[in-house]
Amino acid sequence: MNNTEIKFVDTSKECIQMMKKLSKQGLKASGKVITKTLKEKIPVRTGGLRKSIVAWAKIDYKTGIPYMEVGYRSKQQMKKRGVKFFVNPWWFEFGTKPHEIMTNEMEKTGKSSYELHDHQRKYGVVVQHPGMTNKNFLRNTVMENIEEIQNAQVEAFKELSDMMIQEGANIDLGEDEEIE
Repeated sequence: MNNTEIKFVDTSKECIQMMKKLSKQGLKASGKVITKTLKEKIPVRTGGLRKSIVAWAKIDYKTGIPYMEVGYRSKQQMKKRGVKFFVNPWWFEFGTKPHEIMTNEMEKTGKSSYELHDHQRKYGVVVQHPGMTNKNFLRNTVMENIEEIQNAQVEAFKELSDMMIQEGANIDLGEDEEIE
């Protein structure tokens, strides 16, 4: 007698949608791990930079492949969250060259009725910024914790391998989501 193995492969739309949904859940689980680690490690002065760290679990609807982005919220996204003073996280991550900073009024008219200042000191209407070296904080932290990220995904993906889809199941993929 011939030993023949028969496999049933479900390629229905519902099965594919469920796989996408569960894959996205795995990415969300790993996103929570990395954002928590990043927020714990970031230096805190005002807290704005910490609040800007986020991961997004998304699905590329052309290819159907779920993916995760880790990064910083934009100025507009931070404004929606009620953060008044935005610190550009890209400066922290990639650094800046030395540059001149001046009031908008000075830049446009050559005169200024106010000075640049932080909460304690006044600096004048034109300041020479010395620049800043890149910190590679986000990228380094992600690479240092890649095993934890993968372990979180594996835990979430276990459900995917155990899943049995019943005939006629309706699955809602949901929207792209921020992970905190």
